[in-house]
Parts: sequence; C-alpha cells; structure tokens
Amino acid sequence: MDEAHFQLIKAAALILSFALVFVAQTLTPYRRAARLVTRSWRQNVPLSVLNTIVMSLVCGACMCTAARYSVSRGLGLFPRFGAPPWVATAGTILALDLVLWGWHLANHRLAWLWRFHRVHHSDVDFDITTSLRFHTGELLLSLPLRLATVFLLGAPLAGILVFEIVFGLFNMFVHGNIRMPSLVESRLSAVFILPAVHRLHHSVRPDQHGRNFGTVLSVWDRWFGTWTPGRSTELVTTGLPDLIGQDRLPLWRCLSLPFERQATGPASE
Repeated sequence: MDEAHFQLIKAAALILSFALVFVAQTLTPYRRAARLVTRSWRQNVPLSVLNTIVMSLVCGACMCTAARYSVSRGLGLFPRFGAPPWVATAGTILALDLVLWGWHLANHRLAWLWRFHRVHHSDVDFDITTSLRFHTGELLLSLPLRLATVFLLGAPLAGILVFEIVFGLFNMFVHGNIRMPSLVESRLSAVFILPAVHRLHHSVRPDQHGRNFGTVLSVWDRWFGTWTPGRSTELVTTGLPDLIGQDRLPLWRCLSLPFERQATGPASE
C-alpha cells in the first residue's frame, strides 16, 4: 500500500465515522439542543480544515512512510524479535493507544502543553465537532512522539492503518452528544471509553477534568489510577472555568488562546 491509498482509506473511514456518530447523537442525544448544528461548529469545522491543511503540508502520510521504512530495514522491536504479523498489528494498536494516553496526561500536567490543549476543552457544547477542536500547535507537537513510537516498534503498516481508523472513530464517538442505556454503559466501559466517561473529562470541575485520559481503551486509566466512572444520567457542565460567561470563542481566539497570559486549568492549579 502506498501513501496515496493510505490517505484515501483513512479519509473515507473518518467521513464514515463522522456520519455514524452524528446519526447516533441525533437519535439518542444526551443534551437535547435546539438545533442539530450547534454554534461551536462555526469554530470547530474551520479549525479542523486549517489543521488538515497544515498537517498535510508538514506530514502528509508520514506515519505510513515511517512504517514502510522501518519494516523494510528491519528496524524496531517487532522485526527484531520476529513477531508474527497479527502480534505486530495488535501490539501496534495497543502501544499507540497507551502512548497517546500518556500524551493526553502530559497535556494536563505540563503547563506549556496545557496552553494548547485548553483550546480543546474550551468548547461548551461538547458534541461530535469537539473531536475536531484541537489547536494546530498541539497536533504538531504530538507528531514526533507518534513517529518515534512507529520507529521504536517497527510498526507494520496494517497496524498503523487499523489504529488510525479505530482511534478516529473513537475520538468522534467519545465526544458525541450521546446518551446510552445504563446497563450498556456499565458493561462496555469495562473495556472501552464511552461518551459519558469522556464527558466528565470535559467538566468544568477540576476534580473531574483531571481524570479519564483514554480514547479507546479504559484499561490505562484503570491501571494508572486516573479512572472515574461516568453515566449518561449525570448532569455535566463542560468547558473551562475561567472562560465561563464569555460564550463561544471565535476562531481567531481559539488560535490565540495558548499565547494569552492567563492559562488557568489543571496544569497550573
């Protein structure tokens, strides 16, 4: 598989994931909004377009290129130990999910990273487009970590592609304005991150937004003591405490937010 096909499959999967989650939050909404398209879409969608352009220019399909290069030269742990393809693929998915859990935790613990990540948490609506609301600087800063993980593992291309698809789906799903039955939540959350769990992470309450850093698997939060169960029956107010009362930030403010002098939040409390 070349870089063009990698990008095409990934893009198609993301579009399909967006459609599925949008339908889900329309049919079973956690918060019944007056309209399906909230005002935050005005900032989140253009911000996502900007990020797509920048990341395409800087990286393109560099994850695909890195995987092909490392495997062809026998670099990384999986080729060194002769791991079967299915082991290398599963190991890549698990390892990248763990690495991005750690990256997310660091974004809350280190003040200079929190300055960028707080753009994501500034969304008061919390719906599917919140999954698109990331500052360009945060995405660029995460890129070396992702590439280093691919080279260290000698990650196969299949593992990278499956992870990108699964992670993209879950990133949209956990940010969805979705209400789920209590029984389903209690059982599935034993393995996966669900919207109610991640909604707590976006709460204005510091004791809640300092928890639940996972995106796909809940095991990392459980193992490292950052897990707090969430349920759709709970009332959660999302956003940043220091920005309450300022309504939704315009796009230019989303881009300038990391460079403002005040950066209160979990990393500086």
